[in-house]
Amino acid sequence: MQRVLVSGLNGRLAPYLKQALEAQAIEVIGFDRQQLDITQRQQQLAFIKTQQIDTIFHLATGPESWLATLASIAHELDIPLLFTSSESVFNPESTGPFSPEHPADAVNDYGRYKIACEQAALEANPNTIIARLGWQMFDNFERDNLLTHVRDMHDNQGYLEASTQWLPAVAYVEHSMQCLIDLAKQAKAGIYHVGGNEQGLSFYQLVQLINQKYQLNWDIRPGSQPQRDGRIIDSRVPCKSIDEQLKT
Repeated sequence: MQRVLVSGLNGRLAPYLKQALEAQAIEVIGFDRQQLDITQRQQQLAFIKTQQIDTIFHLATGPESWLATLASIAHELDIPLLFTSSESVFNPESTGPFSPEHPADAVNDYGRYKIACEQAALEANPNTIIARLGWQMFDNFERDNLLTHVRDMHDNQGYLEASTQWLPAVAYVEHSMQCLIDLAKQAKAGIYHVGGNEQGLSFYQLVQLINQKYQLNWDIRPGSQPQRDGRIIDSRVPCKSIDEQLKT
């Protein structure tokens, strides 16, 4: 892996992936939608060939047809394509921990969209690598991530009631990005789960650790709702623990 195409660099996660790739001396080329038409396959194919791309990471939000196009190009050129999906493919009424073999049974619009994307990618290219991610924690209180979410929950009420019965799918973003790189380098087709909470921290425990690490002096109260194990697990993907990150 020497020169990769990354879509979604104006989003939340792709900049972290770019940083991780460049730290390993891998050149990152962005997919510029101002310059490239996502409906024009030949234009995208020519760009990928001209840029000598050897791996595609698709993190951007867009129509399933665009993902299918990129997947078919990757198949034609015999290069890896990794698509980031989500634990949202699972129905919130279902309970985990969820392995990749668990049926994707989401009923909400976002979950069904992610399922449709996965199906479109695999139909266009059976060698697609699909990496499902959970909730991501950044190292700052900027943009939309776990830290900003719990901060807003606390600020809106003056306290935070956190369930002791909910085990969320959550990971530290830099750990997740390294897992994506490792999966792309392995270039083995399939659906993978990028975890980070295999040890089973409850949401209450998680918020307590955030409170301690960042010295926030929050008012955190134990709650009982929701009651769900939402973790995603996969023994093939050794991702570092978020517990480890919060205790350092």
